[in-house]
Amino acid sequence: MFPYLDDANCRGLDPELFYAESGAAIMKAKSLCAACPVREKCLEWAIKREEFGVWGGTTARERASLRRERGLRLVPAGVA
Repeated sequence: MFPYLDDANCRGLDPELFYAESGAAIMKAKSLCAACPVREKCLEWAIKREEFGVWGGTTARERASLRRERGLRLVPAGVA
């Protein structure tokens, strides 16, 4: 589904890290994303399609703000 994830810093890590609710855990997830070679691709996908978690170094709230700035809406699950 995400061929670029083969090169991602999060590959092989527990996905729960990226869906944490505590500030410290969110900062850890964001720090992994910060140095990730595929961060931009991940972020662009997540802006359009992911409502929860840390993706591309951003939280759900940060992505919602980016969507508003760009005049975008979430693409419903199952829609290509």
